[in-house]
Amino acid sequence: MIDSMLWTVFEFLDARNFGVIQIWLKKERIQKKARILLDQKIDLLRQCGPGLPPEMLSPGPIDGGHIYKLKVRGPVMLRPLLCKGPISMDTEYTLLRGAIERNNVLPQSDIVQAEANRQTLISNPDRRCLYGQRSS
Repeated sequence: MIDSMLWTVFEFLDARNFGVIQIWLKKERIQKKARILLDQKIDLLRQCGPGLPPEMLSPGPIDGGHIYKLKVRGPVMLRPLLCKGPISMDTEYTLLRGAIERNNVLPQSDIVQAEANRQTLISNPDRRCLYGQRSS
């Protein structure tokens, strides 16, 4: 039997209360096609959760801890960084930081910042909203 539970996808809010992914998309001037691909992957994440194939979601944490990368292939290799939970580990994901992979390398600083954002959420669960609900 297939589990039809939908996963909830949240987005970390910066200190000004804006969604970090929305800010990142504008700052990096991510084109409409890449944004559409990202939204499609996030819709699949809502439907499949950790059941996404490894070519779409890293099969395990990329840092040996709690950070995963969502793989969006296109003109730009978008790699939004996320975690399960961190409030409800079995029903939600939180997008923590936008990242771009260049030459198969993900900047370590993005991974470090994603983990810092995750730690902020653990102590302050109000620092997130449903994905796409708050823009810059």
